[in-house]
Amino acid sequence: MPRPRSRVRYEMTSLRPPARLAPRVVPSVDPWVAGEMFVSPHVEERRRGLAILFGSETVRRSPLTAQLLAARVDEPDLALRSQIVQALADYFEVRGSDYRYPSEIRSLAAAHLRRYDRPQIQALLEVHVAAREGAVRLAPDSLSRLLARIPNASLVLVRLAGERGLAVRLRRAAVELIGRVGFTDALQALEGLEARIAGRRAGQMAMAFAPTDHADEQSLLPALQQTLLALRENE
Repeated sequence: MPRPRSRVRYEMTSLRPPARLAPRVVPSVDPWVAGEMFVSPHVEERRRGLAILFGSETVRRSPLTAQLLAARVDEPDLALRSQIVQALADYFEVRGSDYRYPSEIRSLAAAHLRRYDRPQIQALLEVHVAAREGAVRLAPDSLSRLLARIPNASLVLVRLAGERGLAVRLRRAAVELIGRVGFTDALQALEGLEARIAGRRAGQMAMAFAPTDHADEQSLLPALQQTLLALRENE
């Protein structure tokens, strides 16, 4: 008696061509749209703008990106400002035996830095203080790369270091960065500042009843002495 035929149909799947995946659409990055976000009055929008600007290597090399970064170094949000400072410093990063970015984009970034004066340098000091206190993250030599390319940075830092009306922590940051960059032309001015603070301290110790105006200035002495030692070694 013949066996009944099975009604189950078996398909030869191996003979079928593999299904094609739909091509993934990669959105293009528009630096102008990212730039508009980067200057938004809302900090979250500015953060997204920076993320877009630095999500593409091509956009990083755009002249518009360098201009936007340099113009926003006084960003009110310190965490975002530190990212901007780091991004600017990355233009002058050396990888192996060569710079990370070509000379054209480095020259453009340096041209923006040459326009910096006291407001921008003070903004850098605030980032230095925040990084030292652990509030933000910043590569150790980032500020040095930028300050070394600002023609009047040494003069401005010396003035800020000696300005009694400025917060002592910012004055200390100015002293520290002078030593870190190696501005030997500031040596004489810092020696005078050290002598003035040390002399005032000695006078107050001799006259215990004397008023202690600017007593916090004395906390500058360790940073001054360390910076002066470093500058004398490099002179």
